[in-house]
Amino acid sequence: MAEYDVKGVHHLGFVVHNLDESLKKWEALFGVKAEICVKPELNVRYGALDIGGVTFVLNESTKAGSRWEKFLEIHGEGLEHVALEVDDIDKASEAAQAKGFELRFKEQKLIHGLMTNFVEDMGVTDVEFMGPAKEQ
Repeated sequence: MAEYDVKGVHHLGFVVHNLDESLKKWEALFGVKAEICVKPELNVRYGALDIGGVTFVLNESTKAGSRWEKFLEIHGEGLEHVALEVDDIDKASEAAQAKGFELRFKEQKLIHGLMTNFVEDMGVTDVEFMGPAKEQ
C-alpha cells in the first residue's frame, strides 16, 4: 500500500505544435471554451478544457529547445502526462524517489492551483502528482 492516497485524475496533459489551431478544433467539437495560461518559467503556453468532468490540458512550447519541443521531436503530438491528485504531495514525491524514480523538479511547483511534481521515464507517459500546499 502506498504512503499516500490518490484522490483521482486531475487532468490529462497533451503536447501540441499549435495551441490556437488545436483549441479551435476542441472548442468547436465539444462546445466549450478553453482557459489559456502562459507559464514563462516552464516554457509553456497551455489551454485547459473541462469536458465531461475530465480536464484536458493542451501544451505548446514557448521556447526553442524546451522539453515540450523535445517531446514533439521524439513522439509527435500526443499524451505527455497523466496528472493524479494526491492527499500529500511530499509523501508521494518521497515515495517515488525512495523507489528509484526520478522527479522533474527539485522542489514542487505551484501549477493549476496545486503543488506539483512529475515522475519521469515511466514508459508510456509521465505521471504528475498534484496536491495541496502544506500550511506554514
